Amino acid sequence: MARRVAIVGAGVSGLASIKCCLEEGLEPTCFEGSDDLGGLWRFTEHVEEGRASLYKSVVSNSCKEMSCYSDFPFPEDYPNYVPNSQFLEYLKMYANRFNLLKCIRFKTKVCSVTKHPDFTVTGQWEVVTLHEGKRESAIFDAVMVCTGFLTNPYLPLDSFPGINTFKGQYFHSRQYKHPDIFKDKRVLVIGLGNSGTDIAVEASHVAKKVFLSTTAGAWVMSRVYDSGFPWDMVFMTRFQNMVRNSLPTTILNWWMARKINSWFNHANYGLTPEDRTQLKEPVLNDELPGRIITGKVLIRPSTKEVKENSVLFHNIPKEEPIDIIVFATGYTFAFPFLDETVVKVEDGQASLYKYIFPAHLQKPTLAVIGLIKPLGSMIPTGETQARWAVRVLKGVNKLPPASVMIEEVNARKENRHNGFGFCYCKALQTDYITYVDELLTYINAKPNLFSLLLTDPRLAVTIFFGPCTPYQFRLTGPGKWGGARNAILTQWDRTFKATKTRIVQESPSSFASLLKLFSFLALLGAIFLIFLRSNDNVIVWENALIRVRYMLKCPDYPDVTLCLKITFRKVEFSDKGSLPGLSCKEALLAPPVTERTMAKRVAVIGAGVSGLSSIKCCLDEDLEPTCFERSDAIGGLWKFSETSRDGMTRVYKSLVTNVCKEMSCYSDFPFHEDYPNFMKQGKFWNYLQEFAEHFDLLKYIRFKTTVCSITKHPDFSETGQWDVVTETEEKQETAVFDAVMVCTGHFLNPHLPLESFPGIHNFKGQILHSQEYKVPQCFQDKRVLVLGLGNTGGDVAVELSRTAAQVLLSTRTGTWVTSRCSDGGYPLNMMKTRRCHNFLAQVLPSCVLKWIRERQLNKNFNHENYGLSTIEGNYWKFIVNDELPTCILCGTVILKTSVKEFTETSVLFEDGTVEENIDVVIFTTGYTFSFPFLEEPLKSLCTKKMFLYKLVFPSNLERATLAIIGLISLTGSILAATELQARWATRVFKGLCKIPSSQKLMAELTKKEQLIQRGVMKDTSDNKRDYISYMDDIAACIGTKPSVPLLLLKDPRLAWEVFFGPCTPYQYRLMGPGKWDGARNAILTQWDRTLKPLKTRIVPDSSNSASMSCYLKVWGVPVLLASLLLICKSSRYLKLVRDKLQDRIFPYLISIW
Repeated sequence: MARRVAIVGAGVSGLASIKCCLEEGLEPTCFEGSDDLGGLWRFTEHVEEGRASLYKSVVSNSCKEMSCYSDFPFPEDYPNYVPNSQFLEYLKMYANRFNLLKCIRFKTKVCSVTKHPDFTVTGQWEVVTLHEGKRESAIFDAVMVCTGFLTNPYLPLDSFPGINTFKGQYFHSRQYKHPDIFKDKRVLVIGLGNSGTDIAVEASHVAKKVFLSTTAGAWVMSRVYDSGFPWDMVFMTRFQNMVRNSLPTTILNWWMARKINSWFNHANYGLTPEDRTQLKEPVLNDELPGRIITGKVLIRPSTKEVKENSVLFHNIPKEEPIDIIVFATGYTFAFPFLDETVVKVEDGQASLYKYIFPAHLQKPTLAVIGLIKPLGSMIPTGETQARWAVRVLKGVNKLPPASVMIEEVNARKENRHNGFGFCYCKALQTDYITYVDELLTYINAKPNLFSLLLTDPRLAVTIFFGPCTPYQFRLTGPGKWGGARNAILTQWDRTFKATKTRIVQESPSSFASLLKLFSFLALLGAIFLIFLRSNDNVIVWENALIRVRYMLKCPDYPDVTLCLKITFRKVEFSDKGSLPGLSCKEALLAPPVTERTMAKRVAVIGAGVSGLSSIKCCLDEDLEPTCFERSDAIGGLWKFSETSRDGMTRVYKSLVTNVCKEMSCYSDFPFHEDYPNFMKQGKFWNYLQEFAEHFDLLKYIRFKTTVCSITKHPDFSETGQWDVVTETEEKQETAVFDAVMVCTGHFLNPHLPLESFPGIHNFKGQILHSQEYKVPQCFQDKRVLVLGLGNTGGDVAVELSRTAAQVLLSTRTGTWVTSRCSDGGYPLNMMKTRRCHNFLAQVLPSCVLKWIRERQLNKNFNHENYGLSTIEGNYWKFIVNDELPTCILCGTVILKTSVKEFTETSVLFEDGTVEENIDVVIFTTGYTFSFPFLEEPLKSLCTKKMFLYKLVFPSNLERATLAIIGLISLTGSILAATELQARWATRVFKGLCKIPSSQKLMAELTKKEQLIQRGVMKDTSDNKRDYISYMDDIAACIGTKPSVPLLLLKDPRLAWEVFFGPCTPYQYRLMGPGKWDGARNAILTQWDRTLKPLKTRIVPDSSNSASMSCYLKVWGVPVLLASLLLICKSSRYLKLVRDKLQDRIFPYLISIW
């Protein structure tokens, strides 16, 4: 199996070959003779030997959507037909995007490629290169030749009698750069190809006269096709290709001529091809007919004779004086570094199977990429060739026997044709879609229209009837790209983006408005029917009205909205495991506690996100908080520093929030609308500072103060008080507090399980925990192994891939990877974290829910293909990372299994693979949490989340005056959850809410722990909790859970947003204690704040269809019905059928009535 691959040439095909090698885990080395990539598309003022050359005005003949790499669209603001300078920029972006430059050796000429002595066994090649005058030889497992066919100009001087006597200037089109040389000259361009017509047209603007000589003629097409669409986006569709290949060649040629002549009659312009039975590559030129009709370009037949200062054409007796002759006579191709026994070129043809593999080689380890002229774009064709070739080189795909390949090659040379579809006049020409589909079939990547029609009808219709853009080749199979579907569905948007510079407003469709209205009414009706048809533990609608009336008669308990809501099934408001506690009604209707134990002074440990919310919540409940913060600033984890001093964990500099601003704000203090939806740590810290200043929290914080110990006061059983010992500037103080809120989080103690990695102590490289990681510059050009695939592991691996020589990412269990953005570019958690989704998750079977989730997550990319699949039986684990899949695809991050053993410089993995020369090992293995300032047994018990009632209150305390805030892992925002925890805890401290007795809690939890130890049940206390379920659970204890049915009666618009919109923290300020008057407006305007930072450039909405399209849609159905009616009335046969049906149906209808 090939591992090391030599690639000759860094043009469009060479770049594609490099990337394909990286995708398949191969090690490519690309040799490029020049000092830059781009091949043909890199314009230089001077012609360079051995490489293609173009003139400065070259514009692509295929539009950007058809000529891009299949997983890398052009920027939407690029023109549809791209100038060579921008095309080169695109190639550089492609190379940089997929980190291909590290694989290219510039200024390195390949001198020879010869078989290794043991080629018949190994298939290896010896490659001799020349770099800066120094020859080097290396052995490669495979070779990919990507030199193209535009390097050796074809200059048939022998076919032009008298050319040696010509006193003027003549040269091949390869040497042409600018039209200035034609100024006031009489120019003859020989050859009616794309280059010849371009030069002729361009010369006609400055030359005195221009002649364009052609022997065979050609069909000329414009880039601008019907209705102004790019020609290839209309012409190159699967539907049209199917029709063309189904038609006899004679009929197809007639149709083709009729279609092309609809632009201008080629016969009248002297351009009609002599042989119309075979298709010659059409010429793309928008100006040629205009140049011809104005006399700026004169079409002439083939040249008969060249004289000193003139030229004589066939069938034209008059000599034409000529100053310059440009031979646009094409190119020949050759491989001077290959022996003829490897690839032999005869009559412009090479014996290559599928235009790629030499048919006679014993080992298929040499591939020629890009030696083809498809009736379409070259880039996706060459890329597809490379994808298949690399898999053949790797041994994944096999070639047929040599005899079969040779027979097919000979048949192509003889130009055998079956009588259907296009018959091409040259051996290198082929049909674009048919050829690419054939290669895609070999790698199981050809889109299956029948399957897509069942799973995604919209996509299937677009693929079949729409342009066959390269993204279709990435929908499935190896190398699947998660953005392919979206790229296909938005291809016309990008096409029109560059042309719709003047927007004309159109009136919205009334049909769409009616559809929205009826959809809303139908949805309400469906919800109403669900209300009526529910049987199990249901409160019917009439009972709901009774409860509303009861609520209005309860002036003593104005906050009892939760117990008056419409419930659809019984909900146990306790931890899973059926831990019994007080019901919401008992908790809310219980009389206020007025004992002496009601807290007044509260100690808050830590001034991070949890600490700040705890201070504010204390103030909201008229408590007296004192916050102890050992650093000199607020923010905790979010305050970046270059070092993690004093064991404090700080974020790395590039950290970006995983939860958008609307979901991760304090419930009564939204982010500023100009803040980005996902922000870097510095911006988030600014928000915390604004929050603290807005609510005047800083005066309650004692900075540079360390909490030494927290112990029970001697009369704790009666008062619930605590003795808190602190140290400030080496001076200790002791104070008594009525309650304590521990807000230190769980990112304090790095978990570094060195004992789980045999041989790690022998490793000579650098070992560090992610706590020490700050910036990637320290790892420049190093081989880095990242252990652990969590959010931090993914972030560190991705960031290091830009600077490190190689990044290996080792994971034991795998994970699901999701992006911050969802469909339409909206924040993912605002689209997914919704009450309606949570409701469905509760009613759907777990297997169905799992299938839906996996399908949604695999929609972006197939996790199995990327080595990220989770181990069966593990809990639902996912991380947020926008770039990790791409890095894996590009080979900049390589996924590995768990580590089996370390050596001094290498690592052995569980799958038996070995990675040598590892420089750095980064443990992203998480953290352990502890509370060193607490006394035993409380300290040990608090480290077990299972013994924390609702993850807040230690269950062994007879007085609930100590709360752990923020020690939680959720599927949503931690900040919002910690704030709600603090709101509940402060009300418990104050005696307004109750929790079960410690005796009852400990008894139940001890029994549960025994069951876990015996293996009867699993400990899920460390698993991520569902965000909405947990938030609603805590909110129910406070009395702030929003009642959707009640809101539906009072404020339908708000109810709709609460249930179907994102579950933002503002929902928990709509009612109950801590109600915020701005909550409703914050909910109704949350999307405005979301879109505000995105719409930095306002463009009028252009999503409506063009007016003609709208008219067609509106009148299409009536016209069709009217046509059928006319047909029915005008046809005697149909009239007879109608009469017969009436005779049978009318009596039946009369009998019914």
